[in-house]
Amino acid sequence: MIHKAKPELTLYLAEEALKNKFARENVRFQEILELQKDCRDYLSTENLRKIYARIMKAEVTKLMVEAVYQSLSSQEQEFIVMKYKNKKQMVAISLALNLSLAQLHIRHHAILEKISEYMLYKLSEEDLFNRKKIMNMIKLLERIIEFAEQYDPKKEYISVNWLEAIIERHDRYSQLLAKINEIMSEESFRVDIITAKMQNPYEKLDVLAEQCNLDKSGISRYLNSFVDDLKKYLE
Repeated sequence: MIHKAKPELTLYLAEEALKNKFARENVRFQEILELQKDCRDYLSTENLRKIYARIMKAEVTKLMVEAVYQSLSSQEQEFIVMKYKNKKQMVAISLALNLSLAQLHIRHHAILEKISEYMLYKLSEEDLFNRKKIMNMIKLLERIIEFAEQYDPKKEYISVNWLEAIIERHDRYSQLLAKINEIMSEESFRVDIITAKMQNPYEKLDVLAEQCNLDKSGISRYLNSFVDDLKKYLE
């Protein structure tokens, strides 16, 4: 099974990954990619294979962070850029975004939790309304499986149990995406509401209710039924 790290550790790793997101946007990451190409030509040696595995891990982590970043609201993205790229203090960010420090810390923690869950290859109920994020997760898992099968066929460096868990999760999330596509192909009022939620994932329920000409309890009922239909595909 996939190892479940302590919450404090996963949040720390999530923050480190966010810091590295912007560090890797410079020449240094281009050098890593060049090294990756060189390693491909000499993977017959064990040491280079280990180096390649570490590079792949860094690349997958970067892709994970980017997938979560793209799913955030524009204000949350602005916060991430201010804090981790521009290295502004929380007080300055609070003033710029017109949010209290308490609100800012809550949002920051929530973002780190999203990244830490994604780094553990986990999707949440909130992600059910974000097909792009689900597809990105499936692609990441495919990349890991492909690497393991191509460059470590004897499973000398990769745990067999861990890889089996990755394959199982890939298959389950693929089934999840297929089920979502099946539901969204229907012509129904429920699908109209789900579509509105997917297009505006951060919109408040009362705004969605007004858009769909329905009360908040009705909106909640339709959205909850969608989640209930798909829960079995999540952990």
